[in-house]
Formats: sequence, structure tokens, C-alpha cells
Amino acid sequence: MIYSTLEFSAAPFHYYLTFTSRLTLVRGDSATGKTYLYQLLEDLRLIDKYNAIKLFNYKSDDFHNGLAACRDKFIVIDNADILLNDDTRKYISLDNKNQYLIIGRNPKNLFATKENLFELVSEKIGEQTVFTIQPYL
Repeated sequence: MIYSTLEFSAAPFHYYLTFTSRLTLVRGDSATGKTYLYQLLEDLRLIDKYNAIKLFNYKSDDFHNGLAACRDKFIVIDNADILLNDDTRKYISLDNKNQYLIIGRNPKNLFATKENLFELVSEKIGEQTVFTIQPYL
């Protein structure tokens, strides 16, 4: 695993994300903060501690070749339902060189089990909103 935890603040929010496997699929309803998390990771990856983060979304050029070129990366894919085809899903499921955080609703062909399925959850603690990923029920 590249990261077991990502922890950072973006006032008034605090993120504490823990990972238990190399494949984490974050599902959930629209407008729950998943794409906002992706946007925050764009800045976080500029910090030395998090420089292994590689981001892909629907705006990424040459996604499939870019993904294949990654080694020892924490790969975050937003809008995965749009980007991933069956070949890419198979590649990800067999790739042991990288760790994945996939934001999407469809786990098809990723060989994901319930241990890989999570949702982004927010909780108000005092004045701060804390986001975590929790098992998807």
C-alpha cells in the first residue's frame, strides 16, 4: 500500500481517510462531497508527503495510457463510471504496483468485494465537519 491514511484540513472541513486495501471504491449519492474531495487532492499532492497521488477524471488527456504508465502511485479516479471500460477495470483489478481510490457507482469487473466498497461520510464535531470513508452498507 502506498498510503494507509490521508489526513488534512481544508477549513471548515477535516478529512481523515483510512485505507485497508489497495483498492477502495467510494460510492454514494450525488452532492456528498466526492468530487470536492478530488479537487482538494489536486492541491494535497503538491506536498512532499503526498506526492505519490496521481489524479484522473473526465478532463484527463490520454487516460488509459497515463494509467498504464503509473508505478508506485496512489491513483484517484473521479467519474470512474465514465472513464473505465472493461479492459481498464480488468487492468486495475490485477495491478499490484499501485493503490487505487475509485470514485464511482459501478464496481463491475473490478473484482471488488464488500471490503472494498465505501462511502464518504460527514459528521459535525463542534465547529468542524469531519469527513471519513465508511463501509458501504
